[in-house]
Amino acid sequence: MKDSLPNPCGWAIEPRGGSCLRRYETILIAHVDLSEDELGSLITRYGDIVTGQKGILVKVEKWGKRRLTYLIKKQARGFYILIDYAGVGTVVDELERNLKIDDKILKFMTVLKADKVDPEALEKEMKDTASKNEKKEVPVPATEKPLAAAGEHTDSAGAVQTGLPSGEETLTEGEQKT
Repeated sequence: MKDSLPNPCGWAIEPRGGSCLRRYETILIAHVDLSEDELGSLITRYGDIVTGQKGILVKVEKWGKRRLTYLIKKQARGFYILIDYAGVGTVVDELERNLKIDDKILKFMTVLKADKVDPEALEKEMKDTASKNEKKEVPVPATEKPLAAAGEHTDSAGAVQTGLPSGEETLTEGEQKT
């Protein structure tokens, strides 16, 4: 009879997780009345917990304020935050331990996305998401002409015109031109 050896990932943990990395996603609902500074410090705190436990923080997304399906701790609305990361089981344990004792968190849920993750693929994905975020935040130059709405056009100077002949007024519903 052949003895089966245990999974080596269960015994040896290499720096930054090595080949034992698993991909997790934690969605949390925070109080809706938190300020931007408080939300930023909350996200920073939980990101530091992931990296402090030798995990890799892939991305953090703010989904915004949403109405809850049912009341949670007497709250009808909440601010949703997604934390996508990779690490070993101790990362999840420490993150969830801190989420449980934080009064600003209404509810949270952690999901295992992938059983095995390649650290090089994660680094590539993090670079791709960072480059996408940089492209999204490109400011619009002030010299751009304003976009015309439906029924409008711009003249040679760039001013928006409504397409109504001069002297013509718009009538509200129920009014008649006499």
